[in-house]
Amino acid sequence: MASSSSSFIIRSWYQGAFWLYLLLPLNLLYGLITFLRKFLYQRKILKSYRAKVPVVVVGNITVGGTGKSPLVAYLVESLTEMGFKPGVVSRGYGASISKDDVREVLASSTVSEVGDEPLMLKRRVGCPLFVSPVRSLAVQALEAQGCDIVITDDGLQHFALERDIEICVFDGERKWGNGHLLPMGPMREPLSRIESTDFIVMNGAEWSVPIQPKRASFRMDLEATDLQALNSEKAVPLGDFNGMKVDAIAGIGNPERFFSTLVAHGLLVESHAFSDHHAYSISDVSFSNGRPLVMTEKDAVKCMGFNLKDAWYLPVSAQLSGDLSAQVITLLKSKGWFNG
Repeated sequence: MASSSSSFIIRSWYQGAFWLYLLLPLNLLYGLITFLRKFLYQRKILKSYRAKVPVVVVGNITVGGTGKSPLVAYLVESLTEMGFKPGVVSRGYGASISKDDVREVLASSTVSEVGDEPLMLKRRVGCPLFVSPVRSLAVQALEAQGCDIVITDDGLQHFALERDIEICVFDGERKWGNGHLLPMGPMREPLSRIESTDFIVMNGAEWSVPIQPKRASFRMDLEATDLQALNSEKAVPLGDFNGMKVDAIAGIGNPERFFSTLVAHGLLVESHAFSDHHAYSISDVSFSNGRPLVMTEKDAVKCMGFNLKDAWYLPVSAQLSGDLSAQVITLLKSKGWFNG
């Protein structure tokens, strides 16, 4: 029931439902709290942590998935190729972790220990990765491991951690919905917040809004790779499933994007959408029709223990319209990093 209610509200944000104006008092209260909290950090009344290495925040100002994790993977891989040693910090959403705890993400970790997106990232890029509700603790753990640049997966509104660069990611299909703050709309902060960010990344579209970031905007497209078997090393081209009937599950911020990708490659899809970060049970993924089961990489880390037959996941890689990583390093050098 809670998931259905949440889905209904999200659809209303993007369809411009008039009844949302009933939430205006809560909208104004949320805006006031957001403003006061940010003001207190800006005036140093609330303390924030200054890391010994540069911090790059990859986040969004809307609720829901925008493509942050593929972008983080792109940055880690690009920066590693450039000779840096990046590390990643995350809140670890959905993990059973206490407020003051910090936990290293290992390839052998479980979703309940570290969260689904951190585990997915660890298995994809392999770099040092820590989760903690207090991100400064995770940053300190990365510093102790010798990382020379920290990337935070989400955390644009986490002002308790000082940052050198902010990258704001948008879903190019849904953008910012009705443009209102929570709970009247999907916005965590006003759209004008873009002006204080360094870079904008638009997932699946060009940036065409008059409001601009400090430096540059990029288009990002998620390129599907081969289908990977859920419980083996086998991989097959996505085109091999052309014309095949499949069941597809997606527990991500925008499930329709995933289903549309499969359809665009010729798969005949029976779609099953779940809420973001959905904790799957075997009954969610047990279908008696004998069709292959296809899922996202984020779903895969939660379904690997089910011993499913003929189950596959689809990794995606971020392709950007420009060299964002090079611009990140150029900006960091202008701020005094990596010049010694």
